[in-house]
Amino acid sequence: MNDKILLIDDETSLLDLLGDFVEDMGHDVELFSNPILALESVENSKSDYKMIITDHTMPELSGLSLISKVREFDKDIPCILTSGTAFDEIESLTKEDPNFYYLKKPYKKIELEKLLNEINA
Repeated sequence: MNDKILLIDDETSLLDLLGDFVEDMGHDVELFSNPILALESVENSKSDYKMIITDHTMPELSGLSLISKVREFDKDIPCILTSGTAFDEIESLTKEDPNFYYLKKPYKKIELEKLLNEINA
């Protein structure tokens, strides 16, 4: 049953805040500060998640790399990449992958809520 949103950020204070934001919007969440463990969780329980929200800049595995690995076995799960850095490839990725979204940091809770509502519409 796809009912949880998977949240990934190596900065635990930001991860906890994001978790609170998303829970306040009425969603169940699962938090990971380690992107490798998060990827393993997605691989082992694909049907548990309705969406992934990941930071980009993390040790061991970037958010873009994580999403790329998820796409090897699940092309349909919506993935939101958050980052304070602009990327040249973001525009092409959003065109190529209809389930890829980008949210530039810093963002406001209302911007995240609007994006989640758009994806769930």
